[in-house]
Amino acid sequence: MTTLVIGGDHIDKIRRELAEYGLEDVVHWGGRKPAHTRREIPSRVQLVVMVTDQLSHNMLYSSTLKATRLGLPIIYSRRSAYELRGKLAERFNKKAANLAFRRFSAGWGSSFTLRAISY
Repeated sequence: MTTLVIGGDHIDKIRRELAEYGLEDVVHWGGRKPAHTRREIPSRVQLVVMVTDQLSHNMLYSSTLKATRLGLPIIYSRRSAYELRGKLAERFNKKAANLAFRRFSAGWGSSFTLRAISY
């Protein structure tokens, strides 16, 4: 599956997170130059990831419009690879890798399970 990543300067960590889900073929657009807003989304793209904290507003608007017209799923994420991991887990219905279940003692012989999720 080909993924289009829009925004971000260095996306090595994002590429690693995408590779965990079998998304090896990644096309990257910087998203800051005005000329990037006129680009057309390649026909082989099946998923769009937008790195919102390093993206111009005009690029965000035009890319969202183009992707929705083509019926492509869009994931909005900040530059954080951890946030992207959680959103990919939601998208592909997998348990997040950083989901932990721990058993704690509440005292007086009773215990409970704490579900800790960190994004």
